[in-house]
Amino acid sequence: MKLEGKVACITGSARGLGYAMAKHMATEGAKVVINDIDDVSVSNAVELLRNEGYDASGYVANVASKEQVTAMMESIYDTNGRLDVLVNNAGGSLRTPKILDEIMEEHWDMVLNVNLKGTFLCSQAAVPYMQDGSGGSIINVASIGGRTASIVTGVAYAAAKGGIISFTRRLAKEVGPFGIRVNAIAPGLVISGDRMQETWENMNDVEQNSVFDEIPLRRLGTIEEQASVVTFLASEDSKYMTGTIVDVNGGRFMG
Repeated sequence: MKLEGKVACITGSARGLGYAMAKHMATEGAKVVINDIDDVSVSNAVELLRNEGYDASGYVANVASKEQVTAMMESIYDTNGRLDVLVNNAGGSLRTPKILDEIMEEHWDMVLNVNLKGTFLCSQAAVPYMQDGSGGSIINVASIGGRTASIVTGVAYAAAKGGIISFTRRLAKEVGPFGIRVNAIAPGLVISGDRMQETWENMNDVEQNSVFDEIPLRRLGTIEEQASVVTFLASEDSKYMTGTIVDVNGGRFMG
């Protein structure tokens, strides 16, 4: 029970990768807070976890809204008396175009707001509560798309995830003296939801094989494999790690 008694907020966790992270941390004893923008999805995710005997609660908030994020972190702290782990998972390309000529200003703003601004706002709101306790762990979800060019993502997503990588390192330096660790994972191509499933299925055999050819382990990763690394970064097993970007991509990118 590596996270027994810890309180963990995972943004964008009503489904897919975020839900897998929440469940994995719950199995290690964490009290998990499910966050997403859809109250029905949040309620369903919380119910699923509780039915399996885990300690879970939910909070509906848009991570791109400072007011909503501030209220969420305050509520989590007031309810539990602590906040130990924040996973900034909310994000993605949000079904926006990836070709430069097709990207509108509103597409760019949406992707940067949810991914990068959301990571900033949630971290800014959470840090004071971690300082008030015995430190904490912030885990940001970057991407191989922020490390190197990716055929399945566009420039807005690449810019957002690249920004998260730099944000992670700078914040780690700033809050380290308070016992707060800040790390990130950079997943490769993972079938984490309907959009990625559709993207993968729309690729022809040549394109899919070209992806496999670039991965030394010759397969796609799973959401559970990403979640286990996040749990590691949240736990005391990684207590001397901060400012680190963990590439969980089967060797497709080696940084």
